[in-house]
Amino acid sequence: MVPVTGGVSPLRLGTRGSALALVQTELTIARLRAADPSRLIETRIISTEGDRDKTSPLSVIGGRGVFTSAIESAILRGDIDAAVHSAKDL
Repeated sequence: MVPVTGGVSPLRLGTRGSALALVQTELTIARLRAADPSRLIETRIISTEGDRDKTSPLSVIGGRGVFTSAIESAILRGDIDAAVHSAKDL
């Protein structure tokens, strides 16, 4: 957990734990920090259905949304503030 200073909560970014997702998240964080170097940013890795079930065909485990629905739910619950997605997962 990143410490909160000055009453400002960190920006919580949700992402998958794949290598591609983590690289894209780091690139996003670099751009956000360039715009506001003082902003605290926290990365939250979210395991999706597609991450957990690596053997079933996508059509069997739900097709559309298997790599995004858990992240969308985290936004709706208020667990994260924003998400970094790969276009291929949408």
